[in-house]
Amino acid sequence: MKSLVKFSKVWMLALLCVLFLGVGIKAEAAPGQVTGLKQTNYDTSAVQIGWNNVTGATEYLVEYSENNSFTGTSVKAAKTNRNPVAISGLAAGSSYYVRVTAVDQDGNEGAVSQPLEVVTAPVDKISNLKQTKAENKKITLSWSAVQNANAYYIRYGKNTNSLKEAVTTNPSYVISGTADSAYIVYVYPMRKSSANFEAIGPNGSYVIAATVPKKITKVKMLESGSSSNPKAGIVVFSWGQSKAADGYEYEIYGNNGKKILKKSITASQYSTRGIAVNSGKLKNTQFMKIRVHAYTKVGNAKKYGPWSDYCYFAKFPNNVKQAPVNNSTLSAGVKITWSKIAGANNYTIYISTKSTGGWKKAGTTKSNSFVVKKCGSSALKTGVTYYYKVVANKKVKGKTYSGDKDWYKKFGYIMRTYYY
Repeated sequence: MKSLVKFSKVWMLALLCVLFLGVGIKAEAAPGQVTGLKQTNYDTSAVQIGWNNVTGATEYLVEYSENNSFTGTSVKAAKTNRNPVAISGLAAGSSYYVRVTAVDQDGNEGAVSQPLEVVTAPVDKISNLKQTKAENKKITLSWSAVQNANAYYIRYGKNTNSLKEAVTTNPSYVISGTADSAYIVYVYPMRKSSANFEAIGPNGSYVIAATVPKKITKVKMLESGSSSNPKAGIVVFSWGQSKAADGYEYEIYGNNGKKILKKSITASQYSTRGIAVNSGKLKNTQFMKIRVHAYTKVGNAKKYGPWSDYCYFAKFPNNVKQAPVNNSTLSAGVKITWSKIAGANNYTIYISTKSTGGWKKAGTTKSNSFVVKKCGSSALKTGVTYYYKVVANKKVKGKTYSGDKDWYKKFGYIMRTYYY
């Protein structure tokens, strides 16, 4: 289901001017009041602020404090002729309060600005990020609360080129997505000010999460047996894959309705050639049926999607043989016999003059024998090698399922000599 993509975001604050070198303060009103005070940038130990320039001001008195009453020993102040300016040496994931006063060339001070809360980014890392619930179109996530973070920044999407953004104040979040979808989700600690400025920490985490997988469709048997043995207990299946799946579970039942196998595989075990099921219980004597459903992992549990419809399948019949009806001529045809397959409604025989294609339907029968007299519209000829298949068929609710069509045998006849 799922390739992991790393993501990082670097917050760098260009410090335009480092303040607070211990300058004294003089409070006299003269220029106008500073307005438009706002935070413009941040990192984990500094903030940048800016404001509207005041007419007549030649410099500005910038003060900051750990409280909005600007009392106690935490109050610091300095004058600057720059705008914006950076305040450094701050604690990570913290709130401070800043106010600015305009000062004219005679040292007269205007009215002090309204105080502004500014924030630095938390430095601690998001931990224990995990999916806690999977629904048809929703994903629920949780993580451990981060010290000094009062909010969390979330980015999520089906790939890194189309990420959506969200903010939550709780260490959990519900993503509204689409059915049968996997998402990459990044979560970062954040400090958010009362003015809604967001200082996002650099140490986030990510997780791959998914909605409930869809109903599996297009289940079919590709081939059976080994390279040289049609009786080998191997059957290869394919089905339409789920984008939300961490894995799949399948069940196989015999013709009598009793369960033969039940097994889970991971999504990575399913290859472009399908999945090979290997069991001695998969006999050539009966029609069987398989159903599949996908799962996504939520913690240590598996959340399953709906079961697929049953796909009925059968292997190549046992004891397939052939013999000429008359040893002196092929005009009477070649009789093909085989052992019956339980659950089959009938059998279709195909014939060709080559093993790699050109197959022509010779006929269909409910019996376990059939006399082939022609290959297409041409009568059988001596000295020619013919290839043939016996394919079992089963009809269920108006749909016909066929057995293995890959295995074939061959015959040829010259005078009274029969070989295969």
